[in-house]
Amino acid sequence: MFRALHHFNLIVSDMEKTKAFYHGVLGLEIALETEIDDPEFSRGVGLPGTKVLATFFKLPGSNGLIETFQYLRPPGAPVPQNAKANDGGWQHLCFQVDDIGRTVQTLKGKGIQFLSTPVTISPQHPSLGGVSFCYFHGPDREVLEILQG
Repeated sequence: MFRALHHFNLIVSDMEKTKAFYHGVLGLEIALETEIDDPEFSRGVGLPGTKVLATFFKLPGSNGLIETFQYLRPPGAPVPQNAKANDGGWQHLCFQVDDIGRTVQTLKGKGIQFLSTPVTISPQHPSLGGVSFCYFHGPDREVLEILQG
């Protein structure tokens, strides 16, 4: 039935800011940029008169894509300022890294502020022992994670 993950979608407020972050700061390759102003697309997303700017970012070592949409029509609501890690719905995107300490230092050098220093799950945990991770925000307050292990 399912073959692979093709993409996941992130709604953004400013495509130029999004490209500067995901391509410029995180180094993801831009696979495709387009504008979608099509009645069938509008019907598919259930929003009449939809017009979006779309940029697809290629994930390293994967065929999966991050699809970002900036809705020019109709406008949507931003991520709430009080959104927390335990709120319902999709909560974060995780990037696997080889060296979390080096990655944190590289991203800090590019202006990224982390929600905490990297944490490491107790080695005694039966399935996640020794895994290290930490969270940070993207340009629209979307939660991103880096993980080693």
